[in-house]
Amino acid sequence: MRLRSLTTLLGLLLLFVGTTSAQEWKDLQVLPRNISKADLKTIMKAQSKALGVDCDFCHQMPTPEKETAKKKTARTMMRMVNDINAKYLLAVQSKTTCATCHRGKAKPDEVAK
Repeated sequence: MRLRSLTTLLGLLLLFVGTTSAQEWKDLQVLPRNISKADLKTIMKAQSKALGVDCDFCHQMPTPEKETAKKKTARTMMRMVNDINAKYLLAVQSKTTCATCHRGKAKPDEVAK
């Protein structure tokens, strides 16, 4: 495992250690603050895979709770996906995710004009 990935993993583990109550999540702005640790980790892993990036793409280690421009962008994108699903895809019983556009790339390909 790359040293950077290991450092990132250790930093995130430190963030989760001792978090036994969902009430302790202070930095969540889009996801529900009462989300379980397991559900939060599942979502973060899915986003990481969808963008083909490691955790430190958005999080600054060793302080993953620190605000970054990438975290702000991620929140905007999560709100966009939620809006698309609620406003446009609910009626057709379909769903979009980060992977729909990113397809394993940090920056999605532009749509041809």
